[in-house]
Amino acid sequence: MADFDPLHDTAYAQRLTQLGEKREIVASEDIYNDQGILLIKKGSPINERMADKIIRFKLIKPIEASVDINNSLNAADLYRDLMEILERYPQIKLVHQQIEIDGTIKQLCSSYAKFAILKQKLTVLKEQMNQLYRQSLGIAWLSVVIAQNMKLTAQQVEICFLAALAHDIGMMHIDPLVVNKQETLTPAEWRQIQAHTIIAQKVLERVSGMDQRVALAVSEHHERCDGSGYPVGKFAHHLCVEGQVIALSDSVIAVFIKRLLPNGRNLRDLMPLLQVNSESHFYDTYKALILILRNAELDESPFTTNESLDAQIDKLTRDNDRLSLLLNSMEQVVGLFKEGVNHKLLASAKTVLIQVMRIVRGSGILDAGYLRWLQQVRKDRLAFAYREIDDVSLMLDEIEWHLVRVKKMLDAFIEQGPASENRLKDLIRTELKKTELQASTNRDEFAIT
Repeated sequence: MADFDPLHDTAYAQRLTQLGEKREIVASEDIYNDQGILLIKKGSPINERMADKIIRFKLIKPIEASVDINNSLNAADLYRDLMEILERYPQIKLVHQQIEIDGTIKQLCSSYAKFAILKQKLTVLKEQMNQLYRQSLGIAWLSVVIAQNMKLTAQQVEICFLAALAHDIGMMHIDPLVVNKQETLTPAEWRQIQAHTIIAQKVLERVSGMDQRVALAVSEHHERCDGSGYPVGKFAHHLCVEGQVIALSDSVIAVFIKRLLPNGRNLRDLMPLLQVNSESHFYDTYKALILILRNAELDESPFTTNESLDAQIDKLTRDNDRLSLLLNSMEQVVGLFKEGVNHKLLASAKTVLIQVMRIVRGSGILDAGYLRWLQQVRKDRLAFAYREIDDVSLMLDEIEWHLVRVKKMLDAFIEQGPASENRLKDLIRTELKKTELQASTNRDEFAIT
């Protein structure tokens, strides 16, 4: 994060010069390097022939402040693209129609158009990273829906909308080789990706006339109430409400598009996942989204059928047995923490585990009685129970993911914790070997965290 220099931003400069081969981009003023030497005259085209001049030198001003994109993404373009996203996902469009939010979205698109730098960033994002752009539109829409349901002020709703649009613009300022890498990222590369939150914050803080809470919300969109997020690892009492609206919307849209739809699931299937994550974000944001989904009259048809029931119950039984043992093991690990031990990773691990245990005990889904009831469903083919079986299956998957998160935090403590806690590290290491949890799983983007 400390390596980002807005005056020598090679990644974004490359994106601008590449885009300049397809669209008209010109210098809106004379561009100088930090030694006061003129590099590019006002009115000159910004394209790949100019790349060397821009990339080689540290500039006196950030490059985005000195260029204009002809026909950049305006309010009408933004609204049209957002509506196209809704058309692509009929279940989301149904919610949009039911809550009558169209007029608000149009007004917010007009507000967006007041900020030239934001228009420039979204124009480049749309052209260079279109999938990320489209996902940002979905997140912006959902953020407005949640914010309005929470009865936030009109100004806060606008902050949520602008922050959601801009939350991932920092990705354009990171080396494309890292952003587009298909193999597992190295720790150093992962730190670069995490830096997109702070990079975007720095960009937005310089936008004239923009409420500074937009930049703050963007910086916090990967933070979590339990302290397990990034870039700072803040706990709930240090987080802003707008950032948590964006954070929940970001996770939910990713889960819906990348996990639920490809597996034949629907918008209704978000509800059991949200239940497991009711304390990961501000409770009011969770409550607002649950209420929206409940009032949307979504399709309640079960995923489980008579034909798939036996296989589904067999899987639930195996998952129940395995997760019961894993939870017991993790409780044993957390029980090793002494009252005097004060380390952020341990605090986050304990907080997440307590949340999981609260969900498990409150729902009873790992109780012996629930297993007996499943066998009754199997025997009598109780079709009214199929929807609940679907929900529990999703909840167990999500619970396992949270246990993986706990293990990752404990592994990180073993690696990073102070030498004074070496004995505790050894005890934790020994207990973790019994859990058989695979912390290398790559499901970060598919869980509501």
